[in-house]
Amino acid sequence: MELAFQKCAIQHLQKLVSQTTSQEETAETVVPDSLPDVGRIVGCWGIPVIRSKELRERTMGVSGGVTAWALYVPEDGSTPRQVSAYLPFTMKWELPQSQENGVMQVTCRLRSMDARMLNSRKILLRANVACKAEAYAPAEAQFSTLTDPPRELEVLRSRLPLLLPSELAEKSFLVDEELELPGGVQAVEGIIAYQLSPVLTDSKVLGEKAVFKGSCGLHLVYMTPEERLAVWDFDLPFSQYTELSRTYDQEEELQTQLVMTGAELTADEEGRSLHLKCSLAAQCMVLEQQTLRAQAEQSVPVGNGTLVDCTVLPDQPKSHREGEELVLETPVWCSVLYYDGDGALQGQSSHAAASCRFVLAPDCPWEAEARVSGPVQWSLGGGTASVRTNLDITADSFASRDLTFISGAEQTEAKKPGPNRPSLIIRCPGPEDTLWTLAKANGSTVAAICGANHLTQDTL
Repeated sequence: MELAFQKCAIQHLQKLVSQTTSQEETAETVVPDSLPDVGRIVGCWGIPVIRSKELRERTMGVSGGVTAWALYVPEDGSTPRQVSAYLPFTMKWELPQSQENGVMQVTCRLRSMDARMLNSRKILLRANVACKAEAYAPAEAQFSTLTDPPRELEVLRSRLPLLLPSELAEKSFLVDEELELPGGVQAVEGIIAYQLSPVLTDSKVLGEKAVFKGSCGLHLVYMTPEERLAVWDFDLPFSQYTELSRTYDQEEELQTQLVMTGAELTADEEGRSLHLKCSLAAQCMVLEQQTLRAQAEQSVPVGNGTLVDCTVLPDQPKSHREGEELVLETPVWCSVLYYDGDGALQGQSSHAAASCRFVLAPDCPWEAEARVSGPVQWSLGGGTASVRTNLDITADSFASRDLTFISGAEQTEAKKPGPNRPSLIIRCPGPEDTLWTLAKANGSTVAAICGANHLTQDTL
């Protein structure tokens, strides 16, 4: 008798390529005629944004730019001044195969910023930008299952976690806020630079919706009416959702990547109110990942100075193996702005590192991203500035394995026991043995072995 197997299929997204490219962009900016000559540069900042992304048959690409600022002290020793520039970038990648119905996910980060004086009227701004692009295509995984087995047939069923990307949804939204400086904080005479740090606090799948919430941290560096630099931080919460193409149960995980697509910050005439417009795109992938925590700490000598501001930019994690564990080391670029003991504005930059580890099978491929989690903390003591920051490192590991299925079988008459069949078998199970393999090797059943040995569960 031929047994009836039912063919089933799982629709999912297959990753075609995952590429990270770093490139350096430069721009020369001329000091406006209304500003004095450049004496020395003390600080620089930048915000990377993605303007567009495109997936074609054999290529994918992104374009964007870095809004950058440089702060300098004039030759005449007057109030520090700021100049800005926009550094556009474009990156492209080849696909291993032609794809018409694929989807694309991209992230972008700033690895480091630098500014130097070309002459007293011209400044060169340099930004190191890294973009990670992933392309996915619709795919189908097929398997067979025995729907109605005969009672006399022993069947082993196993439930395996099959974590496949199901779909990629995207939601663009705007953080548009009016911000008021507290009464005890000095007013804004002029905005020098600002940093935006969107952070997710919750991300999950609810039926046919991808729901996520978090906050957008704004770090402001500005000039006060007393011609002194000051900083202030705001935390702007957001809560969003996007529709999914089908309804899910509660077992799926949601991996959400935020990318900035635009930013604008202005101050009113009194310098007490700020208006922020920050446009973000949330790329929601239904699958699973793990988040690791690490801390980076760096000491910078500043003498008897006073700290003003600190910028921390994490790079792509690197790895080495120690036994069964994979150690991830994340380089961190750190920049400090301070007034020295004589009241002169100074700037220094240095490199640090943060590390974490997790168990990973040999030759298992992995991908990781590092982002700053929460505000950067700094303290001053003994002529040294100690800078500390927490990093969230999201690590994905992958396994590529062929699953073997029985797609057809035929039931024949059972063999009659031979005259020399033993009535009792005594056996010491090996480390790889299970009740199923023992029953199969000895012509018995799992239930019979459990009954003869007074076992209350079907595991050894």
